[in-house]
Amino acid sequence: MKKIKVNPKSGAYDILIGFDIIKDIGSYIKKMNLGDSIFLITSPRIGKLYLKPFLQGLKKYKYRDLKVAYVKDGEKNKSWNSYKSLLDELVSFNVNNDKRILVINLGGGVVGDIGGFVAATYNRGVDYIQVPTTLLAFVDCGIGGKTGIDFKGIKNVLGAFHQPRLVFADLELLETLPKRELKSGLVEVVKYGVITDRNMFNSIEDTYENILELNKNSLLDIVCKSYKIKADIVEKDEKDKLGIRVKLNYGHTLGHAIESASRFAYRHGEAVSIGIVCANDIALKLNLMNKNVCSRIENLLIKIGTPVKIKNCRLDNILDYFWHDKKFINGKNRLVLARDIGKIQIRENIPMEIVKEVLRKRMER
Repeated sequence: MKKIKVNPKSGAYDILIGFDIIKDIGSYIKKMNLGDSIFLITSPRIGKLYLKPFLQGLKKYKYRDLKVAYVKDGEKNKSWNSYKSLLDELVSFNVNNDKRILVINLGGGVVGDIGGFVAATYNRGVDYIQVPTTLLAFVDCGIGGKTGIDFKGIKNVLGAFHQPRLVFADLELLETLPKRELKSGLVEVVKYGVITDRNMFNSIEDTYENILELNKNSLLDIVCKSYKIKADIVEKDEKDKLGIRVKLNYGHTLGHAIESASRFAYRHGEAVSIGIVCANDIALKLNLMNKNVCSRIENLLIKIGTPVKIKNCRLDNILDYFWHDKKFINGKNRLVLARDIGKIQIRENIPMEIVKEVLRKRMER
């Protein structure tokens, strides 16, 4: 088992990474004295696959006061109604408000985000553990403390910073992940390579087929590298106030707008894939990026099998969501653009004609 420590100002926690370790989670909860009553949030699909062995692993260590609550997979379910339903169940579970609650999120990005927000807001914040089950959740939303839900079609517009007490990353859980979800998650790994590490990008080019085939050594390598990159950024800029953490939004500004405009027909990583090539197109027009670098990144995304063209979206809808981005300052757009692999630049107030032209060219007819 590998261990990576994250040290944000609000409190350090460990990421434990290995294979077939889910059965041991109860021992870590007991050792860390995290809670007596467990509110477990998962999805129906993950529940069918892993709930029985997971609960056995908890009951082995005398955790018997358990409540399982479900939220469906899919970004459209990261909603106010789902959040309220989970809170209703949690309040009923702790009707006298006298239990020491530990929230455990067993699932992908939707479960992790909404479950983290439940933990952040219930009784002004309770402890929680992330147990990711998708590659996207492993390398992105499983750590960092950003929790939240979508509201009125706008991604993550309601949320809070609330760091987990532990991230329990059992790579064996990826065995049942649909290939589309695996490809979507790999886009976030490509992002890490582009924004910080040329060697990592080179490695993904060489091993992406092995990763998609769930080769254990390749998986462990890219997950650990991704965690270390994000942990380093989160430690330096936990609350996204210093202009350091913003680099993680490479491909996400337009990606989020496209994801919302598609009514979440795109998986998150698929929308980010399109957002990355759009950001690169903009960088090319601003003479920030070499065309060969632009093509190299796009070709890797095509090989992985994620989209680089926009379909089933209207330009005006994309632009509406684009202007709701939280990173914009005083009405000025702000984009993370790549200068080269491993080098990025934050640009503000990019002419909207350039943004529109890039989006039009990427739209499938």
